[in-house]
Amino acid sequence: MKYLKRIGFVALTMLLYMTRNAYSENLVKKTIKLPSEKAFKPFNLLFIADIHRRNIKANLINFPVDLIVIGGDLVEKGVPLERVAENIKNLRSHAPVYFVWGNNDREVKEDALRKIFNQYGVIVLDDKSVSLFGNPQLKLVGIDHFAYKPDGLKNAFSEVKEQDTVVFVTHTPFDFWKIKGPYSADLLLAGHTHGGQIRIGPFGMFKKGSIKHKDGRVELITNGFGTTTLHLRLGAPAEYHLLTIIPETKIGE
Repeated sequence: MKYLKRIGFVALTMLLYMTRNAYSENLVKKTIKLPSEKAFKPFNLLFIADIHRRNIKANLINFPVDLIVIGGDLVEKGVPLERVAENIKNLRSHAPVYFVWGNNDREVKEDALRKIFNQYGVIVLDDKSVSLFGNPQLKLVGIDHFAYKPDGLKNAFSEVKEQDTVVFVTHTPFDFWKIKGPYSADLLLAGHTHGGQIRIGPFGMFKKGSIKHKDGRVELITNGFGTTTLHLRLGAPAEYHLLTIIPETKIGE
């Protein structure tokens, strides 16, 4: 009986620890240099993905930010639209907001979500690019991966020029291999994997989130802010990212 009590105590302690991790607010800050034909003004990009059922507090962002990118799974089945609207309202009060669709977002009515986006001026990057800060050589490109449109990537990059500095966002990092040749980008952002969500040491269903320099570009895969199915985390804490983007112009320019 004594040993059963000890096992129960350890199990309860671990459960509480994993629950706390699931609802933590870990801000990861990183300065990233992106190549540029012509220098642009440095800016702060907030990247947050996989919000799912979580509330975004009004004071989550207490630092300067120039734009916010939601990397999909803002919502899932069973989440009240009022919570979604409040989350968007709190984000939009700080900066312009851009959004790409995740695999769970359409579990609620798409029309209802788009109505909220329209209300708060959220720009949906469904296979398209936008110029940032009025600079035609600084592009944010997003794709709607789970719409499974054969020309999605082609449409997303249709207005991107070779000399542009490109930030690419998709919900799933399994799109990263597609970004090559005519679809090149300098910074790639994704979520979806939750960093494995529950990891035992180095082992998990997916790799832990990371920021990597690879083949002349930067790839960010976030652990995500929320959870799904099991609202527990171990070894892959909830996180969101503040990226300070600065230009790295060619020598002599």
